[in-house]
Amino acid sequence: SLWAVIVFKGSGSGNWRLFMFINVMPTIIAALLVRLFVPESPRFYLCRGRLREAVEISNLLAVRMGFTDKDNLLTEEELTQYLIRAKGIGQASSRGRETIQINEIMQNEEKSEYVWREIWTSLTSIGQVFTNGMYKVTIPLQFAYMSLTLVTGVSTWWTKIFQNLHLQTDAFTLSFYHTLGQIPGMMLASGLIDLAGRKRLVIIGFGGGSIALMFLSSTAKSIHSTGKDIADGMYSVVVLGLACFYSIFLSIGWLSIECLSTESFPTRVRSTGRGVCVASGRIAGFSVQFMYGYYINQNEISTMLAMASALAVFGVIVACQTTDTTNVDLQDHWDNGKGADETFDYDANGVDEIPPKSNSFADKKHKI
Repeated sequence: SLWAVIVFKGSGSGNWRLFMFINVMPTIIAALLVRLFVPESPRFYLCRGRLREAVEISNLLAVRMGFTDKDNLLTEEELTQYLIRAKGIGQASSRGRETIQINEIMQNEEKSEYVWREIWTSLTSIGQVFTNGMYKVTIPLQFAYMSLTLVTGVSTWWTKIFQNLHLQTDAFTLSFYHTLGQIPGMMLASGLIDLAGRKRLVIIGFGGGSIALMFLSSTAKSIHSTGKDIADGMYSVVVLGLACFYSIFLSIGWLSIECLSTESFPTRVRSTGRGVCVASGRIAGFSVQFMYGYYINQNEISTMLAMASALAVFGVIVACQTTDTTNVDLQDHWDNGKGADETFDYDANGVDEIPPKSNSFADKKHKI
């Protein structure tokens, strides 16, 4: 938004290629930083039987955390024996037993065969988020993502909305100030996510956004009814204030639903489940732009905002059907809603009770 003010303010026209280039640079820089400094999860490699990579990343993280005894770093043989001992005395979790089996398969498997197996596993895991009662979690989250994306779709048109309302303040400046509303929204969500709960904050985000859009729709109707070429200065303050409230509540909703969706699925299909929900939201997001674009072209701002408010109300209803994960332990496997199964819980009768190897890094890492 700040670059838009710099590039387009005044004449309303500017070098859009420069604007797009500047916007894409932070994403490129972030991608490079992640690629260079953020390692893959050791658990990810472990769950796929790739013990060597799991050991390398575990040791890398240990060194970054201050572990200096290089002679006592974890080895692949130590990790393998650790898993075998756990399996031998019957205290390996289901994930641990599966890891041993996968590792044995990979030792006799070509790299190309492994890649195809990974692809097939990823495709089949999509269906798993709808089976064994897990659909009760997946479907409400899908609709919640769809609703939130539909409501957020209004943000694409804020500059055009400000221009069509003929406000005294420059539209690009108003867009910049409106975007700043995301900062207090994120701060509020971060501070209340555990106190108020994930599900409740998602509902608050939808509800607050709906109210802000409803008042914006009413204000837009009032501005158009005046018939003036340029609206009074008071309208700029009112519209900007309501737009900021919209941004604050939508930021709360987004941060909360991201946290909720990440914690709602068991480890085995966590990334897949969240990916299905996000994809559903993306489909709804680009589809609704055809409707919003039509109302923008017809200068029916009030109708567009009213419809977005109604979609937010639907989001409140859908959010009430989601499963709250506040203060709930994460699970490795789905138990069909019957609660955490202790055989899958590393803190309950699991690997924790295996007699540790003296002075081993596996023990030290586990205690950390």
